[in-house]
This record gives sequence, structure tokens and C-alpha cells, in this order.
Amino acid sequence: MLRNLVNYLEGNLKVALLAFVSAAAMALLSVRILLESWHFVFLAWNLFLAWVPLLFIKWVWEMEKRRPAPFGILMIYLTVWLLFFPNAPYIITDLKHLRGVPENMIWYDALMIFTFSLAGFMTGLYSIRIVHRIIAHRWNERLAWFAILNSMILSGFGIFLGRYGRWNSWDIITQPGALAKGIYRSLHDPLAIKHTITFSFVLMLLYFAFHIFAELKQHERTHRYS
Repeated sequence: MLRNLVNYLEGNLKVALLAFVSAAAMALLSVRILLESWHFVFLAWNLFLAWVPLLFIKWVWEMEKRRPAPFGILMIYLTVWLLFFPNAPYIITDLKHLRGVPENMIWYDALMIFTFSLAGFMTGLYSIRIVHRIIAHRWNERLAWFAILNSMILSGFGIFLGRYGRWNSWDIITQPGALAKGIYRSLHDPLAIKHTITFSFVLMLLYFAFHIFAELKQHERTHRYS
């Protein structure tokens, strides 16, 4: 019972930490708006989208622990998560906007976008961790890693579609035909392939490090409360 309480508190502490980093990013943006302009206000929307997959999959995990969902429903949940997940690491691509920044604001804006990117990556890694838990809990670790690897590849491609194709997660509902054509064209684009490989490699590397660290902490806590 004590271990369950510790797990519950740790889960809330992680969300609180992510909220703190996100609040720090928003504070930097607010100062930027007061000092210069509203030019980077879109970062707030991108950060909101980065939180969507985390909050959604955390809700799914809480339900899964109480009563496992039917296979078909769980697949729908995981698909919805995957559609929105690329929004989390996508924020790092907003660094491209530094090219048009006045020289007197370059370092401030670089640190601001980096803080937003950090918040996005952290929320993304935590949401992947929860997906890993769901699949491993329902089936096994091998399938969980296979699903995570494929999710990272698809996410790397999704980031390309968002940055270069300017597609959004909800376009699969609002304009599926146009999105399908955009995906088909991108599959034949060498830049899309390079971009997908690079981003999926970085995402997988970061998640692997995050997973190992989390497992070490879990092992340490298990011994402490056993």
C-alpha cells in the first residue's frame, strides 16, 4: 500500500515538474511580449498541443489500471495518442524562427524557445513512458519496445509533415484526402526520409535514456520500500 502511495505521489510530482517548466516558458514569453512584440505567441499554442497527448494517455492509463479497456477501444486510444504525440517534440523546430530575430534579442529568444522545446520534449517522453507501461502491462516488454520504435518513426515523419507540409493532427478528420496526397508526396521526398530518420533516432535515443533512468529509480524505490 505504501508503494502504491509513493507511485501515485511520484506521478503527480512529474506532472507538477512539467507544469513548472511550462510555466517558466510562458513567463519568458510574457516578458518577450512586453519587451518586444507578440511575434512568438504561437509558442503558447504549440506547448498546449504538446500537453494534449500526455493528459490524454495519462487518463487512459488511470482507466487501464482500474479496468482494462477492450482491445479495439485501447487501439483507438493509442492511435489518438500517436496522432497528437508529434506536437510534443515538434516545438524544437520552432528554432528556425530565430533567423528573423533582432540581434539584441537573439539570446533571449534562443533561451525562450529552448525552454519551450524542453517542456515539449519532457511531456512527450513522459507520455511515451506511459504508453510503454500500458502495452507492457497488457502484453509484454518486447511488444512495448516494438510499438515504441514504430511510434518514433511515425512521429519523426509526422514532425516533417507539420513543419514542411504545414499539416495538423486534426487534418486527418477535416481534410483526409488532401492529407493522404501530402503523405504520398512526402514518401517520395528525400528530405522527408532524412528528416524522419534523424528525428526518430533522436527521439528513440532520448526515450531510451529516459527509460533507463526511470527504471533505475523504480528499482531503487522497490528496494527501499520492500
